[in-house]
Amino acid sequence: MRIPLWVEASRLRVVIFGGGSVGTRRARLFASAGAKVRVVAKEVSPEIRALGVEVKLADLSEYDPDEDIRWADVVVVAVDNGPLAERLFTLAESMGKLVNDATDAARTHVVVPYFRDVEGIKVATTSEGAAGTPARLSLDLIEECIRGSWIPTFFKAYAAAKEEAKRRIGDVRRRLAFYRELADDGEFMDHVKRGDVDSALRRAREILSKYV
Repeated sequence: MRIPLWVEASRLRVVIFGGGSVGTRRARLFASAGAKVRVVAKEVSPEIRALGVEVKLADLSEYDPDEDIRWADVVVVAVDNGPLAERLFTLAESMGKLVNDATDAARTHVVVPYFRDVEGIKVATTSEGAAGTPARLSLDLIEECIRGSWIPTFFKAYAAAKEEAKRRIGDVRRRLAFYRELADDGEFMDHVKRGDVDSALRRAREILSKYV
């Protein structure tokens, strides 16, 4: 069973087999997040070269990828040759690597979702290969829903109150009790739902004073 996780990409080494459109998108994504990226392909797109990632030109039908796979934390298979994709996947899996297989969503270990930041809330969607366009377009609907709700105000007020609590309350259990009371407080939530961040913060500080 797959579960959603947020991973610190700057700690990753990612090898991408394939320099076409999918390989380019994966290289752009991982490189933009600070990962160390190596692309291995017979040819690569101009955009991959512009990214400044490591490029190894090789005919993958003849090349031994063992060293590159051992180097990587995540292996991306983005080739348009079925038997080659099967070989790369099998080899990477046998080495215990996490594989993002763009050729077969059913067997991939790492799903790369569509995602965006909406008012501080990170939102990701995926169909796990079944229907990518609906998954991508659903982000527009989710964003519209969040922006039109009281969630942005709640996020701003709650995040500010939480940061203040972390500075002023040393005991973790007391902080957690404060967080629970804040979220359950009717007056605080009334201010939030009216879009009044300042009043919500004043109420949060009143509650916070009981825990300091």
